[in-house]
Amino acid sequence: MITTVTRQEIDEILYQAMAAIYQFDRLKVLLFDMTYQDSYLLYFLRKRVAACMSEIAQELNIHISTASRAVDRLEKRKLVSRCKDLQDKRNVLVSLEPAGEMLMKASEDHTYYALQRGLKKFSDDELKAIIKGAANMHEILGMQPLNSTSMRLANGKTRSPCKQKGKSGMFLVNSLKKE
Repeated sequence: MITTVTRQEIDEILYQAMAAIYQFDRLKVLLFDMTYQDSYLLYFLRKRVAACMSEIAQELNIHISTASRAVDRLEKRKLVSRCKDLQDKRNVLVSLEPAGEMLMKASEDHTYYALQRGLKKFSDDELKAIIKGAANMHEILGMQPLNSTSMRLANGKTRSPCKQKGKSGMFLVNSLKKE
């Protein structure tokens, strides 16, 4: 297949895909006042329940100070909160707040309905190919798939909600799950 498509065609396809994603991202910024990085960070927190700053920085592939500024922006909007890790007082854990969850839901609903409208013109076989391509994008681009859905940490602990002086937030507790 790749031999039947010229380099110029591949470059143009990539450019058009990047342009469409960029324009869609800009629309989301206008509608939800949320950048792609903001959206990805909120999504990551929802999958992880809570994360320390180094985990956020690693997941977003950014410096820890940049991650801290990103969390600061979201915290000012009351979309996330921070609390001390009760197991390791040196760590601050970041968790998604209900307002962040609601904003993510609205953003996801917008994306879902936009995709539904956009995909109506494709046949079932074309839809299967699009879905297969999207599901394998990490392989197509030579990237490692992300594993941000795992809540179990390497040390056998998991993140769980904490109730600390009536504040929301998260802390580490020993895992009760059996292997």
